[in-house]
Amino acid sequence: MNTPVPLVIAAHGTRVGAGVEACTALVDRVRRLLVDVPTVAAYVELVEPSIDEALASVLGGQTTPRAVVVPLMVGAGGHVREDIPEAIADGQRGVPDAEVAYAAHLGPDPRLRAAVRQRIASALDDWTPAETTVVLLGRGCSVPEANADHARLARLVWEEGGHARVVPAFIQVSHPSLGEALDEAYALGGRRLVVAPNFLFPGRLHAWTQQGINAWLADHPDAAVRLADVIGDCDELASVVVDRYRAAARTLDHAD
Repeated sequence: MNTPVPLVIAAHGTRVGAGVEACTALVDRVRRLLVDVPTVAAYVELVEPSIDEALASVLGGQTTPRAVVVPLMVGAGGHVREDIPEAIADGQRGVPDAEVAYAAHLGPDPRLRAAVRQRIASALDDWTPAETTVVLLGRGCSVPEANADHARLARLVWEEGGHARVVPAFIQVSHPSLGEALDEAYALGGRRLVVAPNFLFPGRLHAWTQQGINAWLADHPDAAVRLADVIGDCDELASVVVDRYRAAARTLDHAD
């Protein structure tokens, strides 16, 4: 029987304690689903251990060094395309015979879309979907394809959720910004608005979102805006991580 391939979960990292705690809880949830799989968390920045350090430690403890790295990212931006692969290469450098499978990023996955719709539904409270415009907020990056994926996600959330409209927006780097998207929604008649962050965990981005909403509302007193929660530690997210791990681990088994 093959020994389970260890899993390194490559998260973003944040200075916000609640975000670190939520990520740690998610990793523990994944461990409960993969009871025989050695699972460690690592981070692109701001939190230790780094991805290269965690991967080197995992590989160095095996006779036949193997590992799967799952990027804990909803979009295929610069971290997924550049930073994490570079960290994997650095982590492998001292173990030249190691086999490392780099799994696909998390989105778009129907389970994550369902989680986003659930967060929107909670924020709606006494509003109906049909009278509510949603601003779906992504991170934003310099990779056009990743930004286009977010715009596509907004369309899917619109068709699946039955809202009056779903407008894509970005908290940084790209456009439309949060304020621009709220302006667009308002110009189209939206007065009951929900901002839904497509973020995994609480952090500075979520705080910036609330600040942006407050600034916009100061100039639009006839509108109401509710902020939905982030995806967070949940079964849907954990199950996607597990599936990404298993698909990547199979590629290593087939290579034997």
